[in-house]
Amino acid sequence: MMTLTREGEFTAVHSQQGLPSWHECHHPHGHRWTVRLEVVAKDNLTEDESVAVHTALAEFDTWVDAELAHQYLNKLDDSLTGNCSPWELGRWIFATWSDRVPHLAAVHVQGPLKDGRSRGSVPGGERYEVTYRPEDDPRYGRYPLHNDAIEVAEVVASWGELWMGPDGARTVETVRNVKVRFVDGHQPYARWHGGNVLTDWAAPDAQLLRVESVSFEYRYTTWPAPVWWSGIAGAETLYANESGQVIEPRRERSLATMGMGEGVPAWVRSLERAHRPAAEEVPPPPPSAARS
Repeated sequence: MMTLTREGEFTAVHSQQGLPSWHECHHPHGHRWTVRLEVVAKDNLTEDESVAVHTALAEFDTWVDAELAHQYLNKLDDSLTGNCSPWELGRWIFATWSDRVPHLAAVHVQGPLKDGRSRGSVPGGERYEVTYRPEDDPRYGRYPLHNDAIEVAEVVASWGELWMGPDGARTVETVRNVKVRFVDGHQPYARWHGGNVLTDWAAPDAQLLRVESVSFEYRYTTWPAPVWWSGIAGAETLYANESGQVIEPRRERSLATMGMGEGVPAWVRSLERAHRPAAEEVPPPPPSAARS
């Protein structure tokens, strides 16, 4: 067994938009990062492999300085745009270098400090280390959730109302309901996560789902400033096998899609933003008020 490693350090900015908006890491902030490539070969490297590995590892130093240092990491690749966690960064680095480094087995990434302080550099601070190995990736050998060919067939928007509170003190407010249905053959795919959540990151045995439609319920508030926010979202889905073919007749309905977890699919968040009413759009009176 032969193991070789190459390590690079840099400072860079990232954000994890899958976290709650009040969380420090939701917004762009800086870290001192360390990334380490790990090469593992069962036997000694051949001469050609040895040349390729040592050449690539030497080039890795220059690449870290040129491509990672002082960058906003979320802008490096579409897969990092919404959520650039250490694990996602390690996955992207592995994909970038796996064809150039024979026997590349893992990428280790150190970023945030364990005590929760994230901005700047704290000498001697202990940092989290996350390891990306392809065999641990729920996407490994499974149906790819690229979702590059999504097409929307229909968007239906309507006003509704939400009743809250006990009898005698019940309040009602107007909500905006939006349902998005997809073109047959161009539906997005996701996986089922405990708690009825659609995700693109889940346990290896998580069920693959073809999403037929998604719906959003937008609520309006004026404090601390006028804004619409998505209170509830749902989806109609069909079970699918790992080739993407639908398994009939099992169907899941009313799956929640807008959690605070990191794995909420980017296409869900994109649709939620695209159909969210503008802040200056004031909702009309509740429909029940017009009937009374």
